[in-house]
Amino acid sequence: MRYGTFDQKRRQKFKKILSEVKENPTKEACETKVISTETGDLIEKCNWKLRKAMIRKVNDMAAEFDLDVSDGFGVPPTQEEKEAKDQEEKVGRVASKKAELEESAKAQKERREKKAAKKAERTAALAENLKKISKGSPPKAEEKPAEAPAETSAPTTENKPAGGEVTVAMIKELRDATGVGMMDCKKALTENGGDPEAASEYLRMKGLAKADKKAARVAAEGRISVANKDGKAIMVEINCETDFVAKDGSFLSFANSVANAALEVDDGDITALSSSEVDGSTVEESRQALVAKIGENIQVRRFVGRGGSETTVGSYVHMNRIGVLVEIEGGSSEVAEDVAMHVAAMNPRFAVADEVPGDVLEKERSILKAQALESGKPAEIVEKMVEGRIRKFLEEICLVSQTYVKESDKTVGKYLEENGAKMVGFSRMEVGEGIEKKEENFADEVASMTGSA
Repeated sequence: MRYGTFDQKRRQKFKKILSEVKENPTKEACETKVISTETGDLIEKCNWKLRKAMIRKVNDMAAEFDLDVSDGFGVPPTQEEKEAKDQEEKVGRVASKKAELEESAKAQKERREKKAAKKAERTAALAENLKKISKGSPPKAEEKPAEAPAETSAPTTENKPAGGEVTVAMIKELRDATGVGMMDCKKALTENGGDPEAASEYLRMKGLAKADKKAARVAAEGRISVANKDGKAIMVEINCETDFVAKDGSFLSFANSVANAALEVDDGDITALSSSEVDGSTVEESRQALVAKIGENIQVRRFVGRGGSETTVGSYVHMNRIGVLVEIEGGSSEVAEDVAMHVAAMNPRFAVADEVPGDVLEKERSILKAQALESGKPAEIVEKMVEGRIRKFLEEICLVSQTYVKESDKTVGKYLEENGAKMVGFSRMEVGEGIEKKEENFADEVASMTGSA
């Protein structure tokens, strides 16, 4: 019988293995070469007639050394066995991905806790330095204060109360009332002769300039906030400069207020959202006031909405940094929330195959075709190989085709079908994605503020 090119090569390789054992006829050589896993894999790839002859020779040689050959040695698995093995590997990959995600989240949490602890230590040191500064001598009565900015109306020396020394208690009282930093409060009181009302007005006038000045600083931390109303859900990304501020109560309150305001605005229209009213003022005015109070650049970066009268929306926010909205037809909000958790973990690129752009498919098809042509197979076989791999590619990047993380024996599409739901689409955003972070030297910043640089 004539064999194909590849079978001829396998046959030669098998003969070489047998000859090596015949040159060194030991039980160990037979065990490590003839009945090894590598030889079994080699035999499995041969056509049935050549495979049958090879297995017979393996059994004969094994019998010479009184060795046992497993029943399935050299026999390729059945279709059912292949499918079971593929499913087992897929479950393993999902479990591994899940464990990796949990480990990453744990490590991230530990890093944030360490960073927060260091930040707290530095803040305490800064507060101590500011306390020392605030005990310094105030300007003399005959001296005029530094030239006031054009937008302020700071009083002259004649209007300052006689002997109006700026004390730590006065600074603390103004800070408690306004939420502005100690250095800014001290300057406001000094410029206004210790008058707390005039100092408060001064700080309000300076708020806008301070917000503009800090706007150039990188804000890549923050949180994702979600709001719901009448079947519609909104997801907003609010940025700040440090994860320490991202946990501040004022920042959290502002983020939640903005999310609720976004429910009344057209999707994605940041300009309209900035002009929306929140807590008696516009979003932009509240943002500027928060910048003056906290001392960091704060930005309302983007928002997206989903839902309507004929669909159901579920949301999930992972550790305030990854937000997902999933929209389905039928089903329930709990089903949509379960799928949103899957999206947060697995980050699929598309919801369904119809959403995949043609250029993405063509690029992947050209790569797979080049790989398949290297096998030397005929063009019609190559085409079938490529189409099969394209189907596999779509299964991996499309949400409904992925293995559901909470039930590894079914896909997301199957889970939706079992719950009477159909996928409409999803939106996913992560805090700071696409923003280039800038490393700041906190020690140098403190030194410059205290005048010791």
